[in-house]
Amino acid sequence: MPAQAWVTLIIGLVATIGVIITWQQKNSADRRSEWFRRTTWAFDRTFSTSDTEAQLGWKVIETLVASRLATRSDSDIVQVIAEQIALGDSDTEYDEEAGNDHSNTEESGPGHS
Repeated sequence: MPAQAWVTLIIGLVATIGVIITWQQKNSADRRSEWFRRTTWAFDRTFSTSDTEAQLGWKVIETLVASRLATRSDSDIVQVIAEQIALGDSDTEYDEEAGNDHSNTEESGPGHS
């Protein structure tokens, strides 16, 4: 086989590999995007006033977190959000933990003892 044929073959193989890698990256990005959209949908259900919808949301989240598309940081974020929802945390609880009880701000301001 002449050298020009080898060069053409090698360039063709490199181009084919490049197309395959690009396709895989796009496919992975599309799948992750869909995972995020589904996770958002599921969290919206968890805030529903209907217990049935809320249960559905939690079950979907459980399934999505178990997916191989979910990264460790995705799982950690979902865990934090779920804990906050389950505990019914509010900003005042964070203030109390930090020792910043703002409930008596007017009474404890400057000039008050």
